Amino acid sequence: MPKDPDHWSQVEDIDGQELYRILGLHPGASLDEIRQAFRALAKKLHPDKGGSARAFGRLQDAFRTLSDPKARSVYDDWAKELEFRYVRGVAGRAEGGEGVLLDDFANMGIHCDPATQLVVTCEVCRRPSNRECWTCGMKICEFCTLKRHWKDGFPLHWPLINSDHMRTRLAKREFEKKRLEDAQRLALQNPNHRTESELQDIRGFKAAAYEMLDRKDRLVTFDMRLARFYMWAQTDDNVYIAVRVPTGYEDKELLLDCNQSGINLQPEDSPPVIQRAFDNPVDASKPIESFRTKDNRMFTIALSKAQPGETWLRLFRGDSDGARCLEPPYKMSEMVDEVVLDFVVPFWIDSEDVKVAFRPKGISVQVRNTVSLYREYWTRAGDGRQAAAAAVDADNSTWSLDNEVSASGQKSRVLSILLARPPLTEDEIKWKKGVRQDNQSKERSGSMVQKGVRFFREDEDEFGLEDILQALCFLETGVSFVPSKTLAEWH
Repeated sequence: MPKDPDHWSQVEDIDGQELYRILGLHPGASLDEIRQAFRALAKKLHPDKGGSARAFGRLQDAFRTLSDPKARSVYDDWAKELEFRYVRGVAGRAEGGEGVLLDDFANMGIHCDPATQLVVTCEVCRRPSNRECWTCGMKICEFCTLKRHWKDGFPLHWPLINSDHMRTRLAKREFEKKRLEDAQRLALQNPNHRTESELQDIRGFKAAAYEMLDRKDRLVTFDMRLARFYMWAQTDDNVYIAVRVPTGYEDKELLLDCNQSGINLQPEDSPPVIQRAFDNPVDASKPIESFRTKDNRMFTIALSKAQPGETWLRLFRGDSDGARCLEPPYKMSEMVDEVVLDFVVPFWIDSEDVKVAFRPKGISVQVRNTVSLYREYWTRAGDGRQAAAAAVDADNSTWSLDNEVSASGQKSRVLSILLARPPLTEDEIKWKKGVRQDNQSKERSGSMVQKGVRFFREDEDEFGLEDILQALCFLETGVSFVPSKTLAEWH
C-alpha cells in the first residue's frame, strides 16, 4: 500500500527560518557570524570542491538575503507573519469544542439542550466552525483560515472562503450611489445646495484666497490650494482655461476682468478664484470668449495668442513649466517600484547643463534655457501609528542624459529621471500581502469607492476639467492631447 505523502514537506520555508537553517545559524545571529558560516560552508559546497551546485546556489541566496540589512528585515518580518499560518492541525481524535461553546452559553444564562443542538466543528482544530473552504468543502474556523490544509483529493492549498470584503465593497458602492442621487435631488430642489465635500472645498478655498490677498506678489505667486480649481490647454492660436468656481451660485454674479497682461475672475461676495498675470501676452484686438454654466460653478475662457504658433511654457508668471497644463512637458511611466520621467531637450544640452534635486516633498528639474520645473509628490497622511510615508526614495533615485534620433533624422537628447518608490512598509508586508499602497490605490477625495490619484499634485484633476479642455481643443483643431488616466479612473 503506497504511503501517504507528507503534505507539510511540500511547504517551502514553512516558518520563515529556512535561510538561517541553510547557514546553520539561529535567527538572532550577528552579521559576522553569518559571514563566517558562509565562508565555511562555501568551501564544502562549492562545485569545484565536489559539492552540489544546487546546494551552493541556495547557500548564496541565503547569504545574499541575510547579509543585506534591509532584505533581512523584510525576511524576518515575513517570518513573524508566518508564525501562526502553518500550525499543524489537532488530530481528529482530540476532544471537540462543543463543551466550551455550551459553557459560554450557560455563563450568559442561555440554555442549550445538547440532545437537540448540533455544533459543526472545524475539521482541523475541532473548534466551532464558522467558515467553509470553497475548494474542498472543509469546515474550518476563522483561526484556520490563516493556514493551509488538504482534504481528500485536494492537495495542500490556501482556504478559499466567502470573505466579507466583497459585501463591504458592494455596500459602499450602493451607499455612494445613494449619496450621489441625494445630492442630485437636493441640487434640483435648491440650485445653491452644497454637499459636505463641496463645503470643505469652499472653506479651504476661502482660507487660501484671503491669505493670498494679503500678499503683494499675489499676481506672480503659484499656490496649489487655488490652482487646483483651474487647468489650461493651448493650440497654435488659442489658450483655453477651464475653471471650477467653488463659490459660484446661480443668484450671484461672476465677474471677469481680463486684458492682455492678466486676468481676474471673482464671484460676487467672494475672493477671486484667479487673480494672476499672464506669462505671455494675449491679442487684445480679438474678443475674449467665455462660457459659464447656469449655476456659475463651471467657467471657460478662450484667449487668442499675441504670437500665433508660439508655445507657452507656462500660463502665469511665477509658475513652474507646464503647471496645471493639460499636456505636461514630460512623458511619465508609472511602474510598481519606480516612476520614470522623460524630457526631450535640444541636442546641445550636456550633463553640466542639468540640475535635478530630489527633495522630500517634490522634485526640481533645471535645464539651462530649456526647462524650469518643480513638481510636488502625492501625499499619504499617517494613520496615528506611524508618520506619513514618503512617496519617493531619494537615495535610490537618479537621472541620465541619452542621445536620440527621430524618425526624420533630427538629433535630440532625452533627460530620463527615475524616481524610486520607497521600500514596502511594515503594514504593507503584514496586512496588504506585500502589495504597495501607492497613489494608484489612494481613495479620491469626496468618494467612498473611487481610488487613484496622479503622482504629482500639479497634474491632479479633481473636477473633470480635462474633459472640458479636450473638447475645446478638439472643437478647434480636430485633435486633442489625452492624458493617461489612473487605474481607478478607468473604472
